[in-house]
Amino acid sequence: MTFEDCESKGLIRKSENAKDRVKQSLALGSKFLKSAQKNFQMDENEICEIIAYNALFHYARALLFNKGYIERSHSCLFIALKRLYPQLGEAINEADRIRVERHNLQYDGFASDAKSALYVLEFVRKFGKTSEELLGRQK
Repeated sequence: MTFEDCESKGLIRKSENAKDRVKQSLALGSKFLKSAQKNFQMDENEICEIIAYNALFHYARALLFNKGYIERSHSCLFIALKRLYPQLGEAINEADRIRVERHNLQYDGFASDAKSALYVLEFVRKFGKTSEELLGRQK
């Protein structure tokens, strides 16, 4: 799917109020990241990855909101970010891969291990910091 496909299907659209949601989305990202860390410490690897993805999703949404868009699709969120933040190209590709991994964990019963959970946790932590820097730490 392309950015234009996402727009034409209403899965990405401009919104006058989108920028008002940046701070809240950053706060949710931070909250989910803390929860993911706690689950990692309890050896709950699958839950850690699922919650870490929720943090990633909210950090990504904050970036999208900052550009005046809202989304109705996880995949279109990352398609839009590739267009709107080309400087994050590889990070967006990895975030989208983590989106698919989270889907497999949550809906297809795939398993995780500590190495994978730690990788996702560290990636999301870095992505969150990058998002906050790009948004001028608008918490």
